[in-house]
Amino acid sequence: MGSRDARSDPEARVVALFERFARGVSSVLFVAMFCLFAFKIVMRYAFGDAVAWGDELGVILFLWVIFWSCALVVRDREQIVFDLAVNAVPRPVARGFAIFRNLLIGGLFAFALPTIAGYLQFLTRSQTAVLRWPVGWVYSCFGLLAAAIVVRAVCALIKLCRPGWESFV
Repeated sequence: MGSRDARSDPEARVVALFERFARGVSSVLFVAMFCLFAFKIVMRYAFGDAVAWGDELGVILFLWVIFWSCALVVRDREQIVFDLAVNAVPRPVARGFAIFRNLLIGGLFAFALPTIAGYLQFLTRSQTAVLRWPVGWVYSCFGLLAAAIVVRAVCALIKLCRPGWESFV
């Protein structure tokens, strides 16, 4: 959260509350996925029932855990990156790389957002095979991820263009 004190800064309190909420949802999704996995093992080997809906729900939970967590929980510094070239150049050049990367990735996702939203809306016409849930709802977590990538890129560009950018690169 940086140098802001969450007790005195209302904006920092809201950000901290949102971060706790996002981590909580991610944890609940992961626990649900684990419990479903354990349930499926018991049902298959103790009762001889493969519970087909469990496979589908497991895949949906997995998608949501990955996309939700990547969008709202995992910070940019925690992402796996290949930064040999960035570490080998002077800081101002690394700043240029970071600006270019955020313009490119954020711009591509911003350009794609209307198409992603349209495709998710289109997918709501079809349903999952077993649970009969609208497929657009199942994959809506990807729309959330795409929007989060754009927001993160804009925030990174703002930080890179302000004084004190050295601590961000």
